[in-house]
Amino acid sequence: MTAPPRSDEKAEIILNAARKCLGERGYSATTISEIAAEAGVSRGLLHYYFKSKEELLAQVVRASSEGTLELVEQMFAQSQTADDLAAGLTQALRAIIDTDPTYLNLGVECWTVARQSPLVARELEELFHEFRDAFRKGLVHAVERGVIAPAIPLDGLAALLLAMTDGLTAQFLIHPELAADESMWKALEMAVCTLLGDGT
Repeated sequence: MTAPPRSDEKAEIILNAARKCLGERGYSATTISEIAAEAGVSRGLLHYYFKSKEELLAQVVRASSEGTLELVEQMFAQSQTADDLAAGLTQALRAIIDTDPTYLNLGVECWTVARQSPLVARELEELFHEFRDAFRKGLVHAVERGVIAPAIPLDGLAALLLAMTDGLTAQFLIHPELAADESMWKALEMAVCTLLGDGT
């Protein structure tokens, strides 16, 4: 999908407004008119940049995921042991939950809309591929550096680590109190460390 020019200030304003509206109200309860009003632009100008609400959702989730992808790459690059990597993954997920709950809401909205929208489904498919690839590359480099020694294939491990974080995200949305359970975070860290294996 072709995104609007990232240097265009109006496009950024509209995306930020869409992120706020879609994250707070949900896809089905948000109208294009509401997003335009939040952005302080006309519907016509909004449609100059984005053809539909589906495209807005896809681009909002794409933009919101860019920083998370960078976080994954940094986490692998900075980790010196399996313990470091397990702690880094746990802390990264926790930071997202604590500082950006809207990101979780947008992810669920995207999953739901993707069932009816080929456009959103393609964007979500691309994002999942990019996240799995980022995990796989990070795991490969960690193995090469002797940081980890997993006993299972790296492609499967990358998908499994992503599934663990996504699965917990879904639980947090239904049971927010779970995010305050320290034993759960410790269990996640221990499980990830066991899967990674100690390369030292």
